[in-house]
Amino acid sequence: MAVVVVVLVGAVVAAVLLTSGGKKAGNAVGSGQAAPNFTLPNLQDGKGSISLASYKGTPVLVNFWATWCVPCKDEMPLLEAAHEKWGSKVQFVGIDRQDYKPDALAFAQRTHVTYPLAADPDATLDGAYRLRGMPTSVFIDRNGRIVQRVTGPLTRAQLDDGLKALTEAGG
Repeated sequence: MAVVVVVLVGAVVAAVLLTSGGKKAGNAVGSGQAAPNFTLPNLQDGKGSISLASYKGTPVLVNFWATWCVPCKDEMPLLEAAHEKWGSKVQFVGIDRQDYKPDALAFAQRTHVTYPLAADPDATLDGAYRLRGMPTSVFIDRNGRIVQRVTGPLTRAQLDDGLKALTEAGG
């Protein structure tokens, strides 16, 4: 019984550490650096691959998520609403990582996500993007530089402030 309690407490602590934060990235974690390029398959079969380079000259919000990540699922409607508001000025890209594809597709349909969703089943971008927890949102300016990285679920204010900064940034 004591072992079960210790394991459960450890799991809760790990979950809090992995999903907490909501902090802006400082230079130590890549702010101001060029965003690593990627080309990933579209989550939906039959649609072309998704490449960061194809959005050159446009601000981009990249959101790493998975269906097994409860805060990710809770955050998705907020992101879709922001996409509806800001999508003409900022490209949104969701990257589903380490997930069971049928679950991810069903979830995307249920939440009516309209922005592009890429699949990264092997978490190939974790190192390049220095992912420390889920969800993680990376704000990339029109010059391809990381402006902000938020580990943990975004608040509406963080999302609006980040998108406003991206659209007002010169370049």
